[in-house]
Amino acid sequence: METRGWLFDLYPLGNRVVLWFITPEGRALRLEEDFPYTIYLGGAASRVRQVLQTLRARGWVSRYYPSRGLELASGKEIPVVALEPKTYGHLSRLRSWLGKLQGQVEVFNADLDVSAYYLYRRDLWPCTWYDLEVQEGRLLALAPREEQFARDFDPPPLTTLGLSLTRDPLIPLGAGNSLAITWEDRTLELEVRDRTGLVKEVARWLKKANPDLVLSDWGDEEIVPLLWHWSKESHLPLPLDREPGVVSRKFSGGRTYFSYGRIVYQGQAAPFFGRWHVDRKNSFFFREADLPGLMQIARLGQLPLQQAARASPGTLITSMQLARAVKDSILIPWRKADPERFKSAGELLTGDKGGLVFMPPIGLFFEVAELDFSSMYPTIMSRHNLSPETVNCRCCGEAEGYGGERAEGRGPSPHNSVPETGYRLCRRREGLVPRTLKPILKLREALKGAAREAGPEAAARYHQRQNALKWMLVTCFGYLGYKNARFGRIEAHEAVTAFGRDKLLTAKEICETAGFQVLHALTDCLWIKKEGMTEAELQVLCQEISAVTGVRMALEGVYRWLVFLPSRQNPARPVATRYFGVFRDGTLKVRGLLCRRRDTPPLVRRAQEALLTCLAAAATPEELAALKPELLKLSEGFRQRLREGGIPPGELVVTRVLSRTPAEFKVDTATALAVRQLAQAGISLRPGEKVRYVHREGKNGAPECRIRAAPFLEDLEDYDTRFYLNLLERAFAEIFTAVYGNHQGGNG
Repeated sequence: METRGWLFDLYPLGNRVVLWFITPEGRALRLEEDFPYTIYLGGAASRVRQVLQTLRARGWVSRYYPSRGLELASGKEIPVVALEPKTYGHLSRLRSWLGKLQGQVEVFNADLDVSAYYLYRRDLWPCTWYDLEVQEGRLLALAPREEQFARDFDPPPLTTLGLSLTRDPLIPLGAGNSLAITWEDRTLELEVRDRTGLVKEVARWLKKANPDLVLSDWGDEEIVPLLWHWSKESHLPLPLDREPGVVSRKFSGGRTYFSYGRIVYQGQAAPFFGRWHVDRKNSFFFREADLPGLMQIARLGQLPLQQAARASPGTLITSMQLARAVKDSILIPWRKADPERFKSAGELLTGDKGGLVFMPPIGLFFEVAELDFSSMYPTIMSRHNLSPETVNCRCCGEAEGYGGERAEGRGPSPHNSVPETGYRLCRRREGLVPRTLKPILKLREALKGAAREAGPEAAARYHQRQNALKWMLVTCFGYLGYKNARFGRIEAHEAVTAFGRDKLLTAKEICETAGFQVLHALTDCLWIKKEGMTEAELQVLCQEISAVTGVRMALEGVYRWLVFLPSRQNPARPVATRYFGVFRDGTLKVRGLLCRRRDTPPLVRRAQEALLTCLAAAATPEELAALKPELLKLSEGFRQRLREGGIPPGELVVTRVLSRTPAEFKVDTATALAVRQLAQAGISLRPGEKVRYVHREGKNGAPECRIRAAPFLEDLEDYDTRFYLNLLERAFAEIFTAVYGNHQGGNG
């Protein structure tokens, strides 16, 4: 039978892959397909034979056969042995045993996710319409009706059921918290009088609505695991899945890890089988790009949507690289063994410098233009063929007598060298990373262009999709230098920043030659000014920079006025990332102020934003000066509200990220006191999770009275007025001192 279907979900079950399609009529269609998971072994033939004999004796593999694949580093085809585990259930034992043979045999493609590997091998992508050939529930053949990188795609209508909590998520369900169900624009609050009754009611709604998508707040961490546990405890069915077979579901809790100098907590996943469950609070991409963005990254990353929703941008870009490698028959090393080569102190000082920065002068400036390189680092990687296997590559090195590195007394030829570092770039083959990035860059430009031409509703969807791609492109550079990244290598990372410094310096020189004063430069941006400059003149300047550097330079806008702020610790020292200003169209751009910090209380954030909004109406020095009395009046209004009391507690909440376990706190900081309050109430937090609280008394008060943790704010009537007035004064001082040169505080 032939039909059409939109690839909705897939997962391994038993020894097959289950696929769910949505038909044009809106029906959910379940199909199965056999998919042998293939691992490759390389190395000494005698040792590989011994390994295969052991695996056959243990009954872990169904078959093995000779094959060939491309080695990433050299690009050469090498002989390998392909082996197929007997079932997916044998994969964990097989991986564990092969992992002990490190250094004895080479293992490739061993730890790829089964669903993703299926999509890579079949060259398929989710959230796409396919022509299907099916027979008795089996998928015989399929062909996509859309391009993977299509600018436009048309998903079917999806039915959605909402799940959320009625109170703070730290208050457990059934211990003061209730469940809210949203369906067809109606919300029903379910009180937890007894666990059995709640499970039955949720099951009734799932059967009645049979939603394609369950969209939750705190579903992964707080709602689904508890409902599932109660259903098993009471032996009641809970139809979270459409899958009729038996599925394994385990909840092991989230994880804490260290990333870019921050402690991060990632919540556990609670996916459904045959329908989607997306937790808005546990999905970075949903927060940034909504459902259209999730569909976009699932298509490009070739991952099931629920998996993509909970993935980091780095995981998505890595998945694209893995898909590219599988498509090109490149063998994917299981455990990368490519250490950074030794560098002298001089080489490190030359090459490992990061982005170029010209510090700005402190003060207020009028008529300043901001120029931005568009997707600078990804474009450099794509244009200059920067990839782990192309920097100081083996093939060109052998041909030119370098032996993989620079030979003594010889440097690379200028047309394939990296500025400053002297690294060579491959001229024989295009790298894996550029091949991955080029279609993303092209699609993002197409989406941005479509958003400019479309109506408001369609433009919003285009913007959501291009925003999802932006985060993938931002991450691809960082992953190039990440030691544990599949396709990372520090020399490639250094090469990108070297090209970036060279291009920014070139852009600066072009601007100065054209008579512009460069006030500030930061990695991929320039702030310039010239008396009487016009937008047409700036566009011509951008075109010249684009032509010379090979990276598109765009005019971000012209500021009516712009303030560069000093360091908080040293008023005489400029800071590259602290500035605010207003463009000619009245749009504000703010960086490095209190209102941009995640831990700033909402009241203080709104107060500073109110002053900035007022200032946005001014265009000249005279207009700015005339606004000062109004700003002073606004400021005093916020102070007076604080002094009078009655501020809702939610407006005063300070949010911090927990950096350690409760037992590791040695000093009675506000965060430590809040964590202890929560622990006394039976609520435990892990490092990386957020702790929220309100300051009640100053440091002279009893420790237990100084703060109130966020779940217990409903009856809070008092707060530490002086603490919040001091925060307000900091927020006001950032504005007044920058614009008017002084600030007369009102905290008496």
